[in-house]
Amino acid sequence: MYFQKILPYILCCRFCLSLAAQTSTIDSLEHVLASGKLNPLERYQALLDISREYEYIDTAKSIAFVREALILAQNNGLKKEEANAYIALSYRYYNTDTAKNRTYAMEALSVAQSTGLEDVQASAYKVLGNYYLSIDQYYLSHVNYKAAEKLLLKINDRKELQNVYHNLMILFYLIGDDENTIYYGNKALELMTGQGTMMPNEFTVQYILGFARFRNNREQEALDFFLDMYQKAKLLNIDKMNTGNITMFIAQTYMNQERYREALPYLYATREYFEAGHLFISNVYSWIATTYVMLHQVDSAEYYLAKVLNTPFIDDDAKLTLLYSRSEVESAKEDYRSALEIYRKYHHLSDSIAKAKKTTEMARVRNWHELEQKDNENMMLQEEHQKKRWLITVLAITMILILALLVLSVFFYRQNREKNRKLKELHTVKDKLFSVIAHDLRSPVSSLTSMLELANNNMLDAETQAQLFRDISMRVDDTHSLLDNLLRWSKSQMKGIAPLPTYFDVQNEMQTLMVNLQNIATAKQITLNNRIGNQEVYADRDMFAVVVRNLITNAIKYTSAEGEVTLSSELSDNMLVISVKDTGTGMSQEIQDSLFKLPKTRSQRGTRNESGAGLGLVLCSDFVKANGGSIWFTSMQGEGSTFSFSVPVKGN
Repeated sequence: MYFQKILPYILCCRFCLSLAAQTSTIDSLEHVLASGKLNPLERYQALLDISREYEYIDTAKSIAFVREALILAQNNGLKKEEANAYIALSYRYYNTDTAKNRTYAMEALSVAQSTGLEDVQASAYKVLGNYYLSIDQYYLSHVNYKAAEKLLLKINDRKELQNVYHNLMILFYLIGDDENTIYYGNKALELMTGQGTMMPNEFTVQYILGFARFRNNREQEALDFFLDMYQKAKLLNIDKMNTGNITMFIAQTYMNQERYREALPYLYATREYFEAGHLFISNVYSWIATTYVMLHQVDSAEYYLAKVLNTPFIDDDAKLTLLYSRSEVESAKEDYRSALEIYRKYHHLSDSIAKAKKTTEMARVRNWHELEQKDNENMMLQEEHQKKRWLITVLAITMILILALLVLSVFFYRQNREKNRKLKELHTVKDKLFSVIAHDLRSPVSSLTSMLELANNNMLDAETQAQLFRDISMRVDDTHSLLDNLLRWSKSQMKGIAPLPTYFDVQNEMQTLMVNLQNIATAKQITLNNRIGNQEVYADRDMFAVVVRNLITNAIKYTSAEGEVTLSSELSDNMLVISVKDTGTGMSQEIQDSLFKLPKTRSQRGTRNESGAGLGLVLCSDFVKANGGSIWFTSMQGEGSTFSFSVPVKGN
């Protein structure tokens, strides 16, 4: 895609513009170093300066100057300068030797931490973040970038903080996390604003923020983003180079979409921003020519191909585009012999460029091999000094491991004992559930079968049949409630309790629940009083309904005819307490002690011989705790019971 190629071109453009000034700077620095009039700190700084000038010209010389600066700092006790030299070495190895890149960054961090140099520590963390990012260790990269961010915020270094946010944006962009990509991109832009002109990294940030919109077929959104960038650039009088880069993005987007007519105005605008003599103008001319080729406008294509030939600087990519476009033009003119000849030149140049790159790479590998041998010699000297310290460290670690093994042995012993206890409890729960299924579920089904058999054989008179139907209906209702609780509890045990809390009004929810519950109470001649106030809570609505329904059903079950069940609510410490009070039979102390504990739970029949297994209260307890509340009760045998539970209110 075009977008993957543009950014390297822009960075190369910036680099080439700086080459002209580097030669004179290098000559000046070498003259200063040769004078012998510098103190150690001045000489150190000059060595790092000349290393930076050689960084993209002669990598071997660049590293040699940094090493000299490192030795100078170590010999003169310049700790901060020593740490910065390690960081400079780490940067030099970033693209060639990731192991050394990390090693020197760790050396810098060690020196900086021992001397309390927070700014150098932040730089070391940033380098480590870059290292882990380069090997796709995104988590460790994120950890180091965040450590750098923390220190930079503390010392208020906005420039370096902007770079860290820029790198975090790239990290999340590579992960595919668009939300965090945009978040850190915007934070980087916040620190870049107010500079008068677009900063070097700002264009990269804008590019990635725009390109992130291509994900999931959001290409048009990205194009709109670049168009908006262009309008802002014109309003803010952004310099011609950066404005030209923006129009070039727009043009390349249109070309990528094969919308060549729409690309032309922005290619022309790019041509205007890149004045004659600009090193990138040949590429612009070649793209315009390519666009006219695609539009089958041969004369216009030939005109811009001629302009490419007249530019003072034509890079390899422009030459390749030029030959390809000329071949297409000759083919359009039906001069196939010329088209074939030019196409052969295109392939020949492409092969030559590939060979040149291979030769350059081989030379670079040779240089790095020589440097690696020198590094190995230095590393061997350092290893000899560290052997004694390592021996002490190994002994200390051995003692720690022995102690750790003892601690782990005790831990695992206690853990196994706890697991055995829980396993025994689970077996008890299993037995209890099988008992519920065998007795409480089987009994009403057997009764229903017998009833249907008697009715089918006409063995019952009408009055007896009606009474039996009422009894069976009541038992089926109890069984349905038990089965519902059993299924909910089993699901919570197998999949875990995962509430989905939301805000809802308790009074409205209670009015909905009371419709069915009122019918049950009326059938038993029990008065159901709803005194729940208007209050919003934050809980899982379905779990809330299960708890309330179970508590009210139990209250009705254990209340005799003409009794009362009263619902009320009150606020207490940012929690809403809901109470269900009945005038029923109450509970013995033995039954009270077994509530909410499934293996020990005991139940008693209701005032109309309704059955129960105690499972509903266990379910209520689990659901209330999962929503951040608690449940409790008071009961007096013969005087009734009150069950209460709490739930967080809105804003808690």
